[in-house]
Amino acid sequence: MQEIRIEPFQPKHIDQVYDISAEAFPLPWSKEELLKETYNETAVNLVSLIDEEVVGYLQCWYTFDEADLINIAVKSSHKREGIAHAMMIYLLEILRQKGVANIFLEVRVSNLPAQKLYESFRFKIVNRRKRYYINGEDAFIMSLDL
Repeated sequence: MQEIRIEPFQPKHIDQVYDISAEAFPLPWSKEELLKETYNETAVNLVSLIDEEVVGYLQCWYTFDEADLINIAVKSSHKREGIAHAMMIYLLEILRQKGVANIFLEVRVSNLPAQKLYESFRFKIVNRRKRYYINGEDAFIMSLDL
């Protein structure tokens, strides 16, 4: 396996992050929205790189002692290589250093691989949001005390 490097999401990564987002989500964020995130002071936005290729990204917003994992996606050609797991480890350490006590996320009820990833970090399902996604699918709300 090639070495994965995780670093802050920067404007130079926009095109590659957008491509991963478009591949992973039915309604990807626009390049303009992604660019704004690179300057968001209440966010932890990360990319995973192999050489200079962006193979995954993560977006998390936080305020005071709570955080919300907004997006995490890995390029389809690099799934099941531990990239999302590595980004989660990196994120959780940053949030702990910032004094964040709890992180939430929403995940599709049908997205069993993502649920398995979050459960490996001891996230717990705390609620279900009916028809949360654009296609009408429900979401589980998951939470982790840091």
